[in-house]
Amino acid sequence: MKLYKFITLVMFSSLSMFSCEFLTEKKEDDSNLLAAFVLYNSMSAEIPFEMVAAGNLGVKCGSEVSAIAGSSISGSDGFFIKDARFYVHDVKYVLNDGNTIEATLIPDGKWQTSSVALLDFEDGTGDCAAEGTAELNKIIRTTRAPGNVVGLEFKVGVPYSLNHMTETTSAAPFNITKMQWSWLTGFIFMKVDWKTTDSGSTVSSAFHLGSSGCTGTAPSVTCTYTNRPTIRVTNASGNTWTPSANPIYFDIQKLLDTTNTKSTSIGMCMPGNANAECAKVMARTGLVSNTGLSSGTHTAFYIKP
Repeated sequence: MKLYKFITLVMFSSLSMFSCEFLTEKKEDDSNLLAAFVLYNSMSAEIPFEMVAAGNLGVKCGSEVSAIAGSSISGSDGFFIKDARFYVHDVKYVLNDGNTIEATLIPDGKWQTSSVALLDFEDGTGDCAAEGTAELNKIIRTTRAPGNVVGLEFKVGVPYSLNHMTETTSAAPFNITKMQWSWLTGFIFMKVDWKTTDSGSTVSSAFHLGSSGCTGTAPSVTCTYTNRPTIRVTNASGNTWTPSANPIYFDIQKLLDTTNTKSTSIGMCMPGNANAECAKVMARTGLVSNTGLSSGTHTAFYIKP
């Protein structure tokens, strides 16, 4: 295989999709393959995400999150994660002058396409067994960023053009049944489920974000509440951002701040729910609950200080 052909294949396919070709290429092509692999890595960048509690690492299925946070999670001292996943799209690098440049996603055949990525923080064990899967994904892979990047901008959710397909696709990352809504073939943009054990009994609650107030026949669907918040996070110091040293934090404690997490009144918290506790969670993701539009402010995401 010629080098230029191989580079083209790399840029538009997952490495795993052509791994078998590595085994069948002639020995004289080995140097070309190695050179292309090195070039591929030099042209890509990984953006790590971490799920934290009050800025503390270690949040995972089976661990008491309130203990990790060092304080209660909005009134609960016995708080446990049951699921934590969300889609992102329209990813952009934020430059030091405030402008943005597209951070093109590199398809991998599993977690991201060229336009959408799924971040998955649950491992399907313990409390996460009923809804979750064994594999984790805490990285977005993009094309290499320029040198003057201070942060990232992205939208939570699946773009409209993909959210109301005429039939459910089996292609990753849209093949996760638990991230699909039956409502006009839509997807759950963000899913955070939890339980509390400190009120004398176990109370299970959930926050599921997606478009709502939808009418029509897929793919021609109109939604009153689009519910795709735009998130912008920048390096607090204002200096050039190094993602490997300063991951993007998704903070459970901040997402649920002031929400009565052990109250049975929360139940299934979704857009359109008149529950005041749900409105609080939506506000933390950067949404105006009664319009479904971005508010421009959020607290659940930030770059590691």
